[in-house]
Amino acid sequence: MILRLLCSVLLATLLLPAPPAAAADPTIVSLTFDDGLADQYTNGLPILDAHGMKGTFYVISGRLGTSGNLTQAQATTIAAGGHEIGGHTLTHADLPTLNPAQQRVQICDDRVALLGMGFTVKNFAYPFGNADATTEQASDDCGYNSARGVGGLVSPGGCGGCPTAEDIPPVDPEYVATPSSIKTTTTLAQLKNYVTQAENNGGGWVPLVFHHVCASCGDDYAVTPATLTAFLDWLQPRAASGTTVKTVDQVIGGPLQPGVPGTPPPGPAGVQNPSLETATGGVPDCFQLGGWGTSTHAWTRVADAHTGSWAEQVKITAYTDGDRKLVTRQDAGTCAPPVTPGHVYRLGAWYKGTWAAGVKVKMSYYYRSAAGIWTFWGNGLQLAATASYAQNLVTTPPVPAGATAISFGIALPGLGTLITDDFTLVDIT
Repeated sequence: MILRLLCSVLLATLLLPAPPAAAADPTIVSLTFDDGLADQYTNGLPILDAHGMKGTFYVISGRLGTSGNLTQAQATTIAAGGHEIGGHTLTHADLPTLNPAQQRVQICDDRVALLGMGFTVKNFAYPFGNADATTEQASDDCGYNSARGVGGLVSPGGCGGCPTAEDIPPVDPEYVATPSSIKTTTTLAQLKNYVTQAENNGGGWVPLVFHHVCASCGDDYAVTPATLTAFLDWLQPRAASGTTVKTVDQVIGGPLQPGVPGTPPPGPAGVQNPSLETATGGVPDCFQLGGWGTSTHAWTRVADAHTGSWAEQVKITAYTDGDRKLVTRQDAGTCAPPVTPGHVYRLGAWYKGTWAAGVKVKMSYYYRSAAGIWTFWGNGLQLAATASYAQNLVTTPPVPAGATAISFGIALPGLGTLITDDFTLVDIT
């Protein structure tokens, strides 16, 4: 009787299905979002947060605050929530179509601009997923720890013989492979398959590429909030068996590299006395102490320079309204750098200082009209306070018809201290 019972138990045990084999490596999924689109914030971010998952948002610094795109404040909120901000060029340029110098401007200056806004920018994504050897080298030279492409992993309709996952760490961190971009035609089953095919083939890294998060928004590169929610509902419990969601930085790691400007040094038509080394009456030559409104402030020529021996400091100790800023002199042509109508210019200044989070420190720029009148032209994006020097780079719109010269400088519109040095002006047309 006991023997028959033991045999029955043994037979039942043998008939039970075998547990699935464990993957040789863990499976890691990264949720990456390209282009810094507004619906990623309004529709996508709440879904990620509700599932306790962190994404990587590759933003275009030159489009922050423009129609349909993230504002700088929204990007700051995303970063404050533990998500990653990555670079995606100044203007979403198709990089291999540009010469090497132009590629460096697009990649390096975008990163410098984002660093200047206070973001920890360590990883990059190529617009359109396009890169060549020159582009990859530029990404590395600009201080990125990785650069993500599009494609290279098994996807429906293409790359059938490709791997099912990227290596951890990638063999080529300057071109991280992915499945094809998620589109309106990508089904929930296909999203799940990108993960399970990696799990079933030894694990690895699966970076997924999203753009718009919207329903019926008229763009092919979109996932509906319902599909994204259903996918994350399915993905969330898989963490118990070893499939986890991580940001690109959590996978790649590495230190935050210093910013590397891509804009070349100014030519003969650039800023005069750019490092503020000469001064008359305490005011740097070819500059002026600008501002408006009511405040108690003091200007000081200081030795705490970015390069050379001198920089200029302004400190506001009581404030009602307006701002204070050191700007290139707005004269009739002796100092004011000339510009060409229709051309686009890259303005730069190094800065450091302390001010409250609500003080919107920005670069302001002006042009001189054909009638010789100086006119306010625009502002750059808001800058974060920093104890060490950072470079603020701003790309102007095309110079208006009839404009003959330009003036610019970083404005302090509230209580705090601002030091500026090393001004640059480059025609990037």
